[in-house]
Amino acid sequence: MKPKIILLSVITLVAGYLRFNGLGVNPLWVDEAGFGFLIQNGGYQEFIPQWFGQLFGLHSEFGLRFLPALCGTLTVPAMYFVADKYKIESALFVAVFPLFVFWSRMARPYAVAGLFLVLSWRYWWMMIPAVMTTPIALIGVRFNKWTLGLIGIGVVLFFIRPDASRGWSIALLEVSSRFWYLPAITLILYVTKWRKFYLSLRSAIASLRTSD
Repeated sequence: MKPKIILLSVITLVAGYLRFNGLGVNPLWVDEAGFGFLIQNGGYQEFIPQWFGQLFGLHSEFGLRFLPALCGTLTVPAMYFVADKYKIESALFVAVFPLFVFWSRMARPYAVAGLFLVLSWRYWWMMIPAVMTTPIALIGVRFNKWTLGLIGIGVVLFFIRPDASRGWSIALLEVSSRFWYLPAITLILYVTKWRKFYLSLRSAIASLRTSD
């Protein structure tokens, strides 16, 4: 086995420990309890984790947090395999950075969407379950002639949801770290794939010019 794969395995194990250790000890906080309500009664958001919870009948603290913890752990090797540069560094950063660890231990959709977002930079269709998990995942859409339209569609779908008018504000974005999970993941992807992103953006701009 190659040394880098061994190192990645160790980093992934560390990530798993940080996310699963004592996962069901603390009681649910208000947003997690709301997620538990979605599993029992359905809703208009967080479809992927909601369906997973309904399929396996997850209602305990550990059960509700299991999928985010699993996806948060799997994001580490996913980042390694998707990244073009700084593969080990980016995997280690995702594994131990408090923002990623904290929200991977919560019954919230961000870590689930984060895994799909990372994979979408290699397999574009992975953005579909990412957006179905939370519309915030649109921040990670790669810019090219195929996905520029997807951004517009996603924004429209976001604002026509019955729960869309929930008091979004700049102040809310400043005080709630949950809104920074997916932008932070996207920023890491830009850093590790900056050349491909630059060329893709140039191609998208050129295609728009030629279509005028």
